[in-house]
Amino acid sequence: MDVVTLRLTLAVVSGVLLVLFYVAAYRPTRAPFSGWWTVSLMLFVLGSLCYLGNGTDAQAVLNPLGNGFGVAGTEAAWYGARSLHVHAPRWPWLLPAPLVAVAAGAVDHPGNDVWAGGFVYLLLMTVFFGLACAELAVAIHRDPEQASLTRALGIVSGVLAAFYAGRTLTFEAGGPDSVLFRDGFGSAPTTLLLIVLLVTVSFSMSSLSTQQRLGDLRRRATYDGLTGLLRGQEFRARAPREVAALIAARQPAMLAMADLDHFKKINDQLGHAAGDMALRAFGRAVRSTLGPDALCGRLGGEEFALLFPARNLADAERILATMTATFQRSVRLSDGRIPTVSIGLVPIMPGVSVQELLARADNALYRAKDGGRSRVVRG
Repeated sequence: MDVVTLRLTLAVVSGVLLVLFYVAAYRPTRAPFSGWWTVSLMLFVLGSLCYLGNGTDAQAVLNPLGNGFGVAGTEAAWYGARSLHVHAPRWPWLLPAPLVAVAAGAVDHPGNDVWAGGFVYLLLMTVFFGLACAELAVAIHRDPEQASLTRALGIVSGVLAAFYAGRTLTFEAGGPDSVLFRDGFGSAPTTLLLIVLLVTVSFSMSSLSTQQRLGDLRRRATYDGLTGLLRGQEFRARAPREVAALIAARQPAMLAMADLDHFKKINDQLGHAAGDMALRAFGRAVRSTLGPDALCGRLGGEEFALLFPARNLADAERILATMTATFQRSVRLSDGRIPTVSIGLVPIMPGVSVQELLARADNALYRAKDGGRSRVVRG
C-alpha cells in the first residue's frame, strides 16, 4: 500500500476508535484517563488528515499543522498515563510543545519539503512516548490490581519511544532519503505500526478506564469526600483488625473520639460552606499530623474516631495538641472565630473490644464537653 492510502487508513481507524472509545469508555465512566485518550485519538485523526494534504498547494500549511497535532496527541497520551496515579497538568500546558513543532516546520520551507521541521517533530514524539512509558511504570507499582493492563500499555509506549528514537537518529544521521530511514523508519512503516498499535492500545485502555472508574467508586465508598478520612462504616470494619495487629505486635496505641465544638452553631450562623471548610481543615490536620500509620474515620457529622500509635497517654496528648494546633492555624471563620475540638482519649488494651473502646472514648469526650470543651480528657 502507498503512503497516502496508509495515512487515509490511519485516519479512518483513528476516527472509528475515537467514536467507539468515547461512546463505550469515556461517556459511561468520565475517567480522566479515558478523557485524555479520547483527546489523543482526536488529535491523531487531525494529524493524519493534515498529512493527506502533502503534494498539494495546502502542504505548506497542513504539513506543520500535522506535526503539531501528532505531538499534541502523543502529549495527551502521556497526560492520560500520568492521570493514573497523579493529577495530569491542566490542558493549556498541552500547547507549548505542539506550537514548537508547528513553528519548526513553518520556518523550514514546508511547501517544498514534507519533512520540514522533521528533527524537532521526531524528537518531541520520542520524548512524550518515553514519558508515557515512565508514567505507566510508576502506575504499575502504585496500583498492582491494574498491573497487567498497565504493563501492556507501558510496553507499547516503550516500543513507540524506541521506534521514534530510531527515527530521530537515522533522520539526523542520513536524512529522510537514506535507505535505512526510508525502509525502516519512513512514513509507510510508521503509519502501519501506528495502525496496529492504536487498535491494540485502545482496547486495553477501554478495559483500564473501566477499572479506573470502578476504583474511583470504591474509593468514594471507602473514604469521606469532604475530609479524606475513612467513612464510619469502613472505620468500624477495619478497626478490630488494626487493634488486633497492634496488640499482637505489642505496639502501644491510642483511640480518640474527637468532636468539633459548637459545629451546629457554625452551620446555623455562618452557613454550611463554613462548616464544610472547618471539616476539610480538620481532615487535613488529622492526616498530616497522625500520618499513614493511623486509622482515622469520620463517624458522622462532626464526630471522628482516631486510632494511632503513641508510647503512652502523655505522648498521645502531645500528638493531639499538635493536631489541634495545626487545625486551628489553617482555618478562621468569617466572623473571626477559630473552631475548637473536644477529645476523649483511651489506650487500647488486650481483651477490650473496639466497641468498648469507642464507648469509653465517647464517654471521655462527653466529659470534655461538659468540662468546658476545647480539651482532651482521658477515659
